[in-house]
Amino acid sequence: MSSRLLQVAGRSLSLSSKRPMHQNPFINRYKDKMAQVDPKHFKQTTGLTGLWVDETPHHSLKVAYGRILRVLEQMPQDVVYRRFTEQIVKQRLALVNSEPDIQKLEEKIGMGQIEEVVEQAEYELETAINMLEHKVWEPLVGPAPKGQWDWPI
Repeated sequence: MSSRLLQVAGRSLSLSSKRPMHQNPFINRYKDKMAQVDPKHFKQTTGLTGLWVDETPHHSLKVAYGRILRVLEQMPQDVVYRRFTEQIVKQRLALVNSEPDIQKLEEKIGMGQIEEVVEQAEYELETAINMLEHKVWEPLVGPAPKGQWDWPI
């Protein structure tokens, strides 16, 4: 089979380079992680494809929220994104520090399963880094095209 070639748009592709889904390296990387959930943990699965159980969500959230706050500190204090994001992150960090029970913490945050909250925090960290990198608070280089900021269109 490895010697067979597939002609696609004038290019030859080896069929041996195709992997079935069950051999996906991204999925294989997490198979061990799935098997490592402590049987005494209150849940074995999130029930969401690709979102694995986090047995230490308090630690994960403290790390993510701490990193977000450090990135936000590098932005000017009058930036609207910094003010509102910092407010939300500090509120959630206070909840994480005050509530040791994972299920009660999920209810207090109110944003789904704790693993989803961890994932949201990681996405927010990426967003904050991008906002800092691009200095979105600085004025535009040139005037905005007429009607660009009109809403609704």
